Amino acid sequence: MVYTAKYTDATSVYLKSGLLVTDKDVTSNESQLINEAETELEVLTGRKFTTSISVTEYFDAPKKDIVGLSGTFANSVRVTNYPILTVTEVKLLNVDGSVSKTYASTDYWLETQIDPLTNAVINNGLIRLKTDTFPAGYQNIKVAYTYGYASVPQEVKTLACCLSAIRLWVSFLGGCYNRIDSYSIPQQNVSKGDFYARGKQMIETLREEAERLLDRIGRRPRILFFATGSDR
Repeated sequence: MVYTAKYTDATSVYLKSGLLVTDKDVTSNESQLINEAETELEVLTGRKFTTSISVTEYFDAPKKDIVGLSGTFANSVRVTNYPILTVTEVKLLNVDGSVSKTYASTDYWLETQIDPLTNAVINNGLIRLKTDTFPAGYQNIKVAYTYGYASVPQEVKTLACCLSAIRLWVSFLGGCYNRIDSYSIPQQNVSKGDFYARGKQMIETLREEAERLLDRIGRRPRILFFATGSDR
C-alpha cells in the first residue's frame, strides 16, 4: 500500500537534510520513512493538521461547583481537538444512552482565539451554553464535530521535514532511530570526508529546530493527572 504524505514530500526532505539521492535513495522507501515521521509528529503534538477530520466525543458533566451553599452546574465543555470547523451535534444523554436534549447552534457559543500558527481567528474547542447547564453524569454529553486546517500550517510542514530528515541521516549513517530524543549511530571510519561528524552535526541541528517548532506548535501533555470531584 502506497502511503500518501500529508505534511511533506521526498523533495522537501532532501532539501532540508542536505543529502542527495546518490547519498541515500529515499524515494524507494519514502512511504515508510515519511509515514513514520508524520506519525511521530501527530503523537508528539496530540493533533492532526489536515482538514475536516470528523470526531465524536463523550464527556462527563461535573457535579456542582461548591461555593458556599450556592453551587451551580457546569455550562461549558471543551473538546479534545481544535480548531473546530463545524459542530454537528451537541446532545445531553440519559443513563441508557438515549437523547435527553439536543442543543441547536443558537443555544451555545464557540470560544475563539488567535491561532499562533496561522495568525487567524479560530474556534479553540470550548463550547459554552448560553442559558442552560449540564446536569452531573457519566458520559452524558455527546459532541460531534469536525476540526483541522484548510491548508497545512508552514510550521507543521517544516517539522515534518525535520523529523523525516533526521531519519534519513540516521539511516544513511547506519544507525537506529527510536524518537526525536533517542537515536543511535555507530562510529565509522570514512575515506572521503568526515561524513560521520557532518551527519552528527546535521542531526543535532535538525533536532534542535524540531524542538523549537514543537514548542511553538504545542506538545501533547506528558503528565497525566487524576483527581476526584467528590464533595468534602
